[in-house]
Amino acid sequence: MLDTSGIMVTEKEDGTIELFFCDFGVEEFGGHDYECTYKFDKENSDKFRSELGKLYNGTLEEMVIAAFTKNFSDSKFNDFCKANNIDYQKITWF
Repeated sequence: MLDTSGIMVTEKEDGTIELFFCDFGVEEFGGHDYECTYKFDKENSDKFRSELGKLYNGTLEEMVIAAFTKNFSDSKFNDFCKANNIDYQKITWF
């Protein structure tokens, strides 16, 4: 298992959402850290909140952790967004 910083959920004043996580010492990247940010526009932010709210209770951050775990599962996230027709921008770096 990777050592993960956990997920940071940012809800912006314009209604958009950003999700960020960092994995430390990723073997596939020569031991470098891997950082990832998912950005949702307003329409897809609303859809994301709504679909999570059908399955979970709490704040957006609590629902994200319940759905995708504290260490954040990319595969669960991608499957969820695909199943619910939710688009996002993915920005990665290591």
